[in-house]
Amino acid sequence: MTKERIISTTDRTYFQLCQSLLSMNKIPYQITSTVDSMFNDFGTFEIYVAEEDMEKATDLLHNHEDAADA
Repeated sequence: MTKERIISTTDRTYFQLCQSLLSMNKIPYQITSTVDSMFNDFGTFEIYVAEEDMEKATDLLHNHEDAADA
C-alpha cells in the first residue's frame, strides 16, 4: 500500500484538527513528527494516507477550510 503525504505543517493545532477530521470520517492515516521536543518551533508534523484515500481526505480537509465557521 502506497502512502501519500497530505499535510505538512508546523502548526500543532491545525495538525490536531486534521487528525480529528480524518478520524471522524474513518479515513486511516499515519503521522510523523520531526518537531524537537525541547524546542517546539523547529520541525514539522506530517499526515499520510493510503493512495486510494488521498482524494477523499484532501477534499475533506479543503472543504473544512473553506467553510464559513472554520
